[in-house]
Amino acid sequence: MRKTFPLERKDQILDLISRKGRITVDELIDAFKVSGATIRRDLEFLEHQGLITRAHGGAMSKSRVSLEPDFFEEKEKFLEEKERIGQEAAKLIEEGEVIFLEASTTVLELARNLKNRRNLTVVTNSLDIACELEESKGINLILTGGNLKRRTHALIGPLAETTLSQMRLDKTFVGISALDISYGITMATIEEAKTRKDIAKASNKVIVLCDHSKFSKQNFACVGPLESIDILVTDKGIPDEMRKEMERRGVEVRTV
Repeated sequence: MRKTFPLERKDQILDLISRKGRITVDELIDAFKVSGATIRRDLEFLEHQGLITRAHGGAMSKSRVSLEPDFFEEKEKFLEEKERIGQEAAKLIEEGEVIFLEASTTVLELARNLKNRRNLTVVTNSLDIACELEESKGINLILTGGNLKRRTHALIGPLAETTLSQMRLDKTFVGISALDISYGITMATIEEAKTRKDIAKASNKVIVLCDHSKFSKQNFACVGPLESIDILVTDKGIPDEMRKEMERRGVEVRTV
């Protein structure tokens, strides 16, 4: 990219973030051939103007439709709520069941409550959850295989979908990044949404775990309507309107 003046560069950075949804500091350094300190000052200026949101190692668009939630930042948010949700969700699991634990920071908290369980089969597409349960001798642990999405440590894509098509699951526990009354469940990418649909298709019961920050938000790719959820386990921050509408549509809502 040709040499730019500071104001022109800020405009071009804003345009890049608007088009891509998010961008890293390293990508901007490479694009504009300036120092990291210069890029960080530019991002700080744009954030101060209310035009972007700073994220670890970069920045993202402030548009309502989020394209790519940051897994590592998500792990640090609402930790107490996620712990309570994980503990409550563990009560829904019975001995002898075959369950699926989807790659999610909140479902990871559920996994931490299962280490001492016996006679349980856990299928997962999460490297983090697999590592959490690898020493649990009472659990038969199965990984789906698939393409590794490094941002979330999730296995997705055709191989994961083929594995899921050959299984029947008693219960599936999934996390979500966006849930809206009008648009239902949405994911960051079409590939992730397709894998999520196949997970739900293989299961007798779909249980969603999420904290209140995920409500009234939209991501890029559609997964399914509210009615595709059997049970929602969340915290007490859920808006009354959302809770009433979900219960009206037949979803059991548990708050902790």
